[in-house]
Amino acid sequence: MSERRVVVTGVGFACPQGVGSADVFEKFVNGENAIHDEAYGHPVGLVNGLDPVALFDSKKEARRTDKVTHYAIAAADEALQHAGLEASQVRDPSRAGVMLGVSGGGVTTLLAQHDVLREKGPRRVSPFVVPMHMNNASSAHLSMRYGFTGMSSCVSTACASGGNAIGDAALAIKTGAADLMIAGGTEGGICELVIAGFSVIHALTRECSRPFDADRDGFVYSNGAAMLILEERESAQARGARPLCEVSGYGRTIDAYHITAPHPAGKGASRAIELALADAQLNPSDVGYVNAHGTSTPLNDVMEATAVRRVFGADTPPMSSVKSMVGHLIGAAGALEGAVTAMALAQEVLPPTINFHKPDPEIDLDIVPNEAREAKGIEAAISNSFAFGGHNVVLAFRRV
Repeated sequence: MSERRVVVTGVGFACPQGVGSADVFEKFVNGENAIHDEAYGHPVGLVNGLDPVALFDSKKEARRTDKVTHYAIAAADEALQHAGLEASQVRDPSRAGVMLGVSGGGVTTLLAQHDVLREKGPRRVSPFVVPMHMNNASSAHLSMRYGFTGMSSCVSTACASGGNAIGDAALAIKTGAADLMIAGGTEGGICELVIAGFSVIHALTRECSRPFDADRDGFVYSNGAAMLILEERESAQARGARPLCEVSGYGRTIDAYHITAPHPAGKGASRAIELALADAQLNPSDVGYVNAHGTSTPLNDVMEATAVRRVFGADTPPMSSVKSMVGHLIGAAGALEGAVTAMALAQEVLPPTINFHKPDPEIDLDIVPNEAREAKGIEAAISNSFAFGGHNVVLAFRRV
């Protein structure tokens, strides 16, 4: 029996760059800054122009779901369309599932209903507060929407959640537990409490996201979602799909060092890269692009550079961070960046790191600055995700 291989057949975004697939990726390639809003004294990334009622054709259903689920649905619909697949065409729905990365869940719903409780009493609290707030709500709604009755779950590892979800979904297909998975992440946590919480630990910028730049001072918090359609390769070929790339490797570790600070030597991060490459049967020299976690925080960017140098040596691949354009989607960040990496391989073009003007001498890497770079013949790429708690996730992708 041949090894089961996993291909990406579609991607979808509902993020500050917009709602779509190839058109949103084009904005990344063009280096378009999507951060135009401010909340609570900080720049933030909002998903504008999304009508929840249009997703459900029912105002009532839209009101009974949190925006974190709205983003997930919009991105998943786009991904399925990009894959040329309708849910009704799935031959065996019991072999199709959903795996999402979710960090805060419906936190804004929870806080709004807490205000109702304090102001009006417990009898006025919405009966939907629990199903709107729970982290697994988005994966459950996607399963119901498409009639997928296989595995449906969510993973919550802070900023690594989306990467974990893609890796876990790919693993399910590789091991024969599923043939098709919607995998991604969603985040909708912009609110006064969350922004204040990140602000007091000096994680947020008051200007812009500038990963790896010497003047970086924090990230931009953003809402949104990204989804990938993962299929077993032979099943995808049988329906005539044209894969973007293959999910070939998955590495995950934990620093076991500090609840918020990364290990300064990048040991856990570099080990996750090595595990992903080994799983994909790739040598470091095979990798032509690193989609960086690149948060624009002083500690994380230096740690990531250290980890990349540890694995690749002096000849590091080109690296960029799309957080410079779209901000940090926390639970959805790894999913968005995984989707961008898949598209970069398929179109042989590397999106830039914008706002990069002053190189940091501690980060002596080939950062793709401000304008996209052609990458003809690129064969493999990795996408890094590192999180509070010390979680490290690396996905390896290969051209097909």
